[in-house]
Amino acid sequence: MKDKIKAIIKKIPKGSIFDTHTIIEYLIQNSSNTYLKKFDGNSTELHHAKISRVISSIAREAGVKKLKDKSWSRTIHKTFGKCACWQKK
Repeated sequence: MKDKIKAIIKKIPKGSIFDTHTIIEYLIQNSSNTYLKKFDGNSTELHHAKISRVISSIAREAGVKKLKDKSWSRTIHKTFGKCACWQKK
C-alpha cells in the first residue's frame, strides 16, 4: 500500500493541500484491490485511520508534511467528517 500511496502523492501538484479522504477515494477508484487487501475486518473508520498512519509513515520520503489543522470533507459514505490534512512540498 505504501508504494501505491507514494504514487498517488507524486501526482499531486507541489504546494497543494489534500486530506486523507482524497487518498482513500483515489485508492478505491484506481487501486481497489490494494485498498481492500489491507482491510482486516475492522470498521471502515479503523481501516481509514490505518491508511492515514501509512501516509504519516511515508510523509518525509513522499515529500509531504502533515498540517496542524484538520479538514472537513466527504467520506466514502457520502457523509462529512474531519481528517488529517497534508501539503505537498
